Amino acid sequence: MTRREILGVLGAVPAAGVLGPGPLFAQAANTFPKRLLGRTGRTVLPLALGGQASLQWTRPGIDPADIIVRAVQLGLNYLDTANAYGPSQMNYGEAFRRLHLTPSDAHYDAALRQRLYVATKTGRRFALDPAGKGPTAVEELKRSLTQIFGDGKGFIPEGAYLDSIQIHNLTTMEQVDQAYEGFAERGSKRPERIGALAGLLDYRDGTNYTGLNPEHKHYVRHIGVTGHQSSPVLMHAIRRDSENAIDTVLVALNANDRLCSSHQNNVLPLAIARGLGVIAMKVFADGAYYGKQPRFSRTPDDVILSVGKPEAASCSDLVRYPLSLAGVSCAIIGTGMINRDKPEADQMVANLTAAVKDMPSEIERVRIEKDSEARHGAATNYFQEKTNRLVQPATVNVKRDGERVIVEWTTALAGREPLRSYEIRAGAKVLASLPFRPQLYQAPLSVSIPGSSIGEGAVTVVASEALPRTIA
Repeated sequence: MTRREILGVLGAVPAAGVLGPGPLFAQAANTFPKRLLGRTGRTVLPLALGGQASLQWTRPGIDPADIIVRAVQLGLNYLDTANAYGPSQMNYGEAFRRLHLTPSDAHYDAALRQRLYVATKTGRRFALDPAGKGPTAVEELKRSLTQIFGDGKGFIPEGAYLDSIQIHNLTTMEQVDQAYEGFAERGSKRPERIGALAGLLDYRDGTNYTGLNPEHKHYVRHIGVTGHQSSPVLMHAIRRDSENAIDTVLVALNANDRLCSSHQNNVLPLAIARGLGVIAMKVFADGAYYGKQPRFSRTPDDVILSVGKPEAASCSDLVRYPLSLAGVSCAIIGTGMINRDKPEADQMVANLTAAVKDMPSEIERVRIEKDSEARHGAATNYFQEKTNRLVQPATVNVKRDGERVIVEWTTALAGREPLRSYEIRAGAKVLASLPFRPQLYQAPLSVSIPGSSIGEGAVTVVASEALPRTIA
């Protein structure tokens, strides 16, 4: 990106201090394009502030709260953090005090608060677990509220709320099943263990079906899920949601995604079909694109402080790539440092400049993928399963229904290329060729065909990367 491009974006933002934080945010936010965050009904800037980098791992001389203030001043309205991110939530608390965003403040800026989408996460799988150790999901929800809006010691001011809490870093099918324990039993006999989802829903709806919200608090507006590693796990979490309780999915999506078990070819079509808001993460692979070892960050020395590197893939390309994918609402990107005096050295300004540019076409995405693969390879995506081959449906069932046959199958998994069709076969004979569609719920996909067409051949379902064909 050129200095002219960066200054062109900043030229749309009034100077800090000229206006109060609310009017300043409003002028900036009204300048830039917004996207719908799925069925939440909220709109967000395509660039969102990640809760890690210097908000979690802070080097001496860096003011993490000022990074958050800077984000709001630039118009960013999706703000990300998590219970697992060390001091990140406390840094939000300090920034929100500076911005008059704590409800107990005599100068509370309610209008600004309403325009922000504040999202945290809980890594806990249970809302009630008598045999468990550590805090529950409900306790982490309250911890987030006191750290972001209260005194950090347990006090939650009246009127404090989170726009979202996400069940974080789902990596196994067992973890999904744990989070769903008691979900179907809400309102009936309380089970011994209650999963995170059922407990958090009480705090979303102000109900007390689980017995965990006796004061009927409304502490959160939306619930989401997150995952880095496994598309099948995230898809399982979405498909188990029979009541549309989950509104968003936060998923790793970057230019090397298709070198791995591709989230864009598996999670994204399902999320779009279910109306979820999709938030992309790991755009820079947690710094692995710019020289950090391919592992999760552990210390402040892991945080990248430059705006890209000459020998690496373009930071503009890496930001624009996931934002160009259909259904992606925004991308959370951690910030190592800002520079109010030298905007070309300000990571947040550079990322915002990229995020509000024209998005790459499919042809340009291929160019970005090739450049990213050549320079960095799949090792950048250390957080992602590495299989990138098409996996055929694991289960196919055939049921007789009078003169017709119902064929049922579980979803295939896409590899490097997206799935485009399913063929129903009896032996070598192709009975039907259907456009690909996601399996929305736990119930399998199905099609009805004349029983007379099957003959003696075994019925199979074959997924393909080719478009459906006409069957004579």
